[in-house]
Amino acid sequence: MKKTLAFALAALMSISLLTGCAADAPDSSGKDKTQSTTAQTNNPDNSAQEEPITLRFVSWQTNHDEGNRRVADAYHELHPNVTVEFQYLGDMSSREYLTKTDIMLMGGEEMDIVMTPGWQDYAARAASGSYLDLDPYFEAEGTTFEDCYNSAVRVDGGAYGIAAEMKYNIVLINKDMLDEANLPVPELDWTWQDYRDYANKLTKGTGADKIYGSYFHTWGNVNQNGLVSVKKGSLYFNEDKTLTFDNPAYADFLQLRYDMENVDQCSIPLADVKSLNMNYRDQFFSGKIAMLPIGTNLLSDIGNKKYSPDFVTTFARVPAWESDDPHYTVSSANLFSIARTSKHPQEAYDFLRFWSTEGVKLKGMFIENTKGADKMDSVMAIVNGFTDKLDMDALTKLMNDPEWVDSFEEYTPVFQSEIESIQTEETDKFLLGSQSLEDTIQNLMDRGNAVIKENS
Repeated sequence: MKKTLAFALAALMSISLLTGCAADAPDSSGKDKTQSTTAQTNNPDNSAQEEPITLRFVSWQTNHDEGNRRVADAYHELHPNVTVEFQYLGDMSSREYLTKTDIMLMGGEEMDIVMTPGWQDYAARAASGSYLDLDPYFEAEGTTFEDCYNSAVRVDGGAYGIAAEMKYNIVLINKDMLDEANLPVPELDWTWQDYRDYANKLTKGTGADKIYGSYFHTWGNVNQNGLVSVKKGSLYFNEDKTLTFDNPAYADFLQLRYDMENVDQCSIPLADVKSLNMNYRDQFFSGKIAMLPIGTNLLSDIGNKKYSPDFVTTFARVPAWESDDPHYTVSSANLFSIARTSKHPQEAYDFLRFWSTEGVKLKGMFIENTKGADKMDSVMAIVNGFTDKLDMDALTKLMNDPEWVDSFEEYTPVFQSEIESIQTEETDKFLLGSQSLEDTIQNLMDRGNAVIKENS
């Protein structure tokens, strides 16, 4: 880990020396899409004796600006001396955003709140010293990281970021297509064999008019779906930090996906998804596919005028292998940290505590991570105004599943991104028919173990 981190920091320092730290200023060509929005409310209490504070909140999610400002405005009403300025880098690309903010932090540029789009990116930057440890702030508040949040991931023992905006893996299903095929909404104990049966029955038509029963996107981690019901926590590593690729459930899902795409032809083949650069949102909301395993972050899109589906969407759990398997539910999150260059860390912490509680529902796009929070409260804030487009009975049953267990990556080494790349490369070869399943698993283990050895 230390060796990989040293190389990463050295590379970033080299880039910093070459390019400087002007990523927040667009050049004359307009190539840098950086935007800045200040969230502020005209409030008669602005004359309060407290010192005016402006928090610089850096993100890549320009499409969240309206919701972000709604949260910041509400906080400003409560704390008139605090203004939150949102700055968007990376033109909606989290990869580009992370590269820019890495360089800016290396150069010592002042900012207060920064984001990461998942556990691995968060862990790598926390380990590098880019973020402040929040434990002293929780302690001063009289609480702990773990007492406040369900998913509380530590890195080297420290609490460097709050997973405020949770996304849970579920399956979206076109209910109109289910009804047409005389299929009931799946029960909470449905299996991958049930999923395959549904996909076959929901597939119809030929050529350009064909509607597929299923769709799996190009992300390599989609192929970890087979591990979900047999393993809690990281789907890359076992508890002893060895790789999971040789788990029989991993190969079983790869074979099932291959058969659905190439034998049954009831799921869009990976070759078509890649060659046509398919967008999963477009495929589902336009009615080209019936079932889509994806995250709860798509709930808000159902009411988005950009997509305007003309059907009702229903919901199911990600299937298990056996009907009595545990109901592990994979979660990911947008994580929020305080930059080590912050001049206002206490104020930034106070705002993040608000953001991760009341703010999540005010923004209305994600599910709250706070201990004791009702997931359906967040869901209702998300779908408010378009519940007629959803099967609310099925959604409520799913979110209130009494056997639901959050599953998230508690162990995320800084070299995990290398493992992720290897996974995509090797599984693509199998799914595209250029490599056997046996060779795929062997290559995943050999190449993955080489990365682990290099970083040990």
